[in-house]
Amino acid sequence: MSIESITERILREAQSYSDSQRSEAEAVKAEILKEAQVEADELLRGYEEKAKNDAEVLVSRRQSVADLDARKMKLAAKQAVIDECYKEAVDMILNLETEEYVKFICRQLGAYQQEGGEVLLNKTDRDKIGADLVNLFKGTALTLSDETVDIEGGCILRRGNISYNASLEKLLSNAREELTAEVAGILFK
Repeated sequence: MSIESITERILREAQSYSDSQRSEAEAVKAEILKEAQVEADELLRGYEEKAKNDAEVLVSRRQSVADLDARKMKLAAKQAVIDECYKEAVDMILNLETEEYVKFICRQLGAYQQEGGEVLLNKTDRDKIGADLVNLFKGTALTLSDETVDIEGGCILRRGNISYNASLEKLLSNAREELTAEVAGILFK
């Protein structure tokens, strides 16, 4: 065998080995790419599912916040209506006929007529019904104070260091605590 035929044979074998290695490398490459594509598809599906779930959670949270805000606004509107009702109640009491307003004040003091005390009014009421109350207090232990207090209406009974607050503000505040649910039931059937 000549050198040329040996060289040619070596080259053929080398080319055959090279082609075989290249084919094997191409097959491995194709398998790796196929596996990578499957893994990428799985990752993509996972991320899409997570994004979808995250979006649903976000929408649900936003809906809950919107529902809560709507309930707060509705409650605030109802509270405003109730506030207006109580304001109208104060106005109605303040606009009673003088005789009826004096009776209202006396009803607040009824239990204290024998125990006594000093009755304080706001300046307007003192000027308007003070003389009527002085006449009604005759024969009781109550007296009308020369002092006035900063209240909308009603009175405050002072007995030494103790005061009984029968101001309209306090009376309606107490009534409000007891009656708000009932008033809301009537207003918002």
